[in-house]
Amino acid sequence: MASKEKSPRLAIGFRVKTGRATAVVIAGPASAPRVLSRKSLQLWDPAIPESHQPFHAELELPAAESASVVPKALEAVERVALSALRELIGGLQAAPGSIVGIALVAGSATDPESIRNPHMRAHAREGQLFPHALAAAAKTMRIPAITLVESEVFATAAAKLRKNPDAIKLAVTEMGRAVGKPWSTEEKAATAAAWITLLG
Repeated sequence: MASKEKSPRLAIGFRVKTGRATAVVIAGPASAPRVLSRKSLQLWDPAIPESHQPFHAELELPAAESASVVPKALEAVERVALSALRELIGGLQAAPGSIVGIALVAGSATDPESIRNPHMRAHAREGQLFPHALAAAAKTMRIPAITLVESEVFATAAAKLRKNPDAIKLAVTEMGRAVGKPWSTEEKAATAAAWITLLG
């Protein structure tokens, strides 16, 4: 009797921004990965408008209202992130254990509390909120997750693959041919991050 074909190893990369994420799913082997799919995820709840930019709401609302609204907005972000991740993975029809990990690409690793300007600090806090929400969702689903800074993604992948960053960028560009144009900068960053996860 013929043995069943082994399920490929999958990894998911996300380029996360305020209120949304660009997801790219790749399949192994790590030596020659291929893109399976890409998707844009919304990470806030339109029924709770403040969940799009919770820390801006904190600045703009009266203190009493903010104390009530902002916690609900933060809870909504966590709930939507978990729902979005479950839906994405559910659509893959992957075998248990075939998803080896998730890589989250954030814009910056700067500590928001080190920023003196309140408005810029709110931006920075939101820049970390949504990757953190997806990381928490991955933990709930028992999927390993790493977080990377966009400026370091290609250098990190290059170091792991023992290639130069330009070679990684070219390879990622070629991988995008499978899904067609447009193949955005965000999708390329998500793909490179997923590749790092696939390497282990």
